[in-house]
Amino acid sequence: MSELQEKVNASNERLKAFEPEEGYYLAFSGGKDSVVCKALLDMAGVKYDATYRVTSVDPPELVRFIKEKHPDVIREVPRYDDGKPITMWNLIPKQMMPPTRIARYCCKYLKESGGDGRKTVTGVRWAESYRRRESHGIATILTKSKQISEELTDNVDFSLTNKGGVVLTNDNDESRRMIENCYKRAKVNINPIIDWEDSDVWEFIKANGIPYCSLYDEGFSRLGCIGCPMARTQGRERAFVRWPKYRQAYLRAFRKMLEEREKKKKPFLFGEYGANETDVFNWWMEYDVLPGQINLFEDMEEEF
Repeated sequence: MSELQEKVNASNERLKAFEPEEGYYLAFSGGKDSVVCKALLDMAGVKYDATYRVTSVDPPELVRFIKEKHPDVIREVPRYDDGKPITMWNLIPKQMMPPTRIARYCCKYLKESGGDGRKTVTGVRWAESYRRRESHGIATILTKSKQISEELTDNVDFSLTNKGGVVLTNDNDESRRMIENCYKRAKVNINPIIDWEDSDVWEFIKANGIPYCSLYDEGFSRLGCIGCPMARTQGRERAFVRWPKYRQAYLRAFRKMLEEREKKKKPFLFGEYGANETDVFNWWMEYDVLPGQINLFEDMEEEF
């Protein structure tokens, strides 16, 4: 048996072991990890529904790919309490600051609320970053209850997460039962391909003839929100060259943000220098061209 087949078998066993009666909620982004998870769910024969959260900043090619190749995926529009759609373009003025690595509010509103109250399958993998290796496992329970965390850590090999909760780091039957007994009191994410490498993902896709977004063939290694502050400057620049209308959309959002700050008498300043939307964009892109930008970063962090 090949190493990949062993990982496929382990992933399918994880999905079968944690399967809830109502079925899984698959957080489907259209990326390579999502299409692999969807295929594994089908292979495991477990019940699930796949949902794509409409972020307003995903690449158009990715959105078309989901519509054409995965018509069964549910499109879910995040909304404010009054029912109005949440987009990046109205979030920025509302938050009165751009999303940054420190204040990444966009994920909270656009992505993370999906699957609340459900067992959620994600394509999180350790290979993607050191932070994910430290904060994710086979299953992750997100809870604010210290009692739940203590009950679990007394019985199985768990590590505390930085969001409040526990991470299942092993894969044995006792651990699975513990998750099953406790997940209804908290949100549980199941990460069936947590230990897969990039090479495993692509080998599985090619071996099973699974369609994937064409952007990968253009050299994009990871697909996500255009302009994401977690991406490197070079990658963001490439994205804005590829999709220039999104650069203009960010500039418009920054202009509205500045107007909101003026209304509330909270001007956006670089030291003594009054900012316009281009100044904000250049600072946001981490271009070292503006006076007082370190002070601005500190002010924003304190305010947020």
